[in-house]
Amino acid sequence: MYKLYIQLMLFIFTGCFLYAENPIRSGDRFKVEVFNHEELSGDFVVNDDGYLYMPLIDTIYVKGLNFSTAREIILKKYSEYLKSPNIIIMPIFRISILGEVNTPGIYNISGIESVSEIVAMAGGLTDKANPASAKLLRRGKMIAKFNIYKATTDELARKNVTISPQDVIIISRRFMPTLQEWSVIVSSALSLATLLTLIISLNR
Repeated sequence: MYKLYIQLMLFIFTGCFLYAENPIRSGDRFKVEVFNHEELSGDFVVNDDGYLYMPLIDTIYVKGLNFSTAREIILKKYSEYLKSPNIIIMPIFRISILGEVNTPGIYNISGIESVSEIVAMAGGLTDKANPASAKLLRRGKMIAKFNIYKATTDELARKNVTISPQDVIIISRRFMPTLQEWSVIVSSALSLATLLTLIISLNR
């Protein structure tokens, strides 16, 4: 629990940095955790009119604001109703995960997830995946290559790598066949050898 709290606090600063210059748009999402008030916590979406509806504080117009400004407005509103509120607010953004996963596609993340947790969202690895050779692409350019099972959030941060909005994670295919594939290859080879032997015998 303590480690998760530290990760959440670190992500607040990361989120502020990532969204400092990005105006909020309709459809953007926020994750809000109000400690000791589960009924006030949840994921909230900016509607088509640019408003964010949240329990207790009703609606706030956030379209066009950056994340830091919107966060300060939300915190100020909650402080009018709650005494010393303990609140964590995080943007939720979309990334793509492609390649050798069972359900490739676009997923919403909050940024505190490890790569293996993101892979789990995509249905896990296929039996042809190479977990040691995952790639992180940003605007079409590869910025990192890593092992899925070793790439924790902390380890990526130490390499100055953060997963940002619109990033693409690609899970590569390994080159070596699986045991099952080897079995098929060997069986096919034996069948072909048997067929060739039969043809040679008939031609004698």
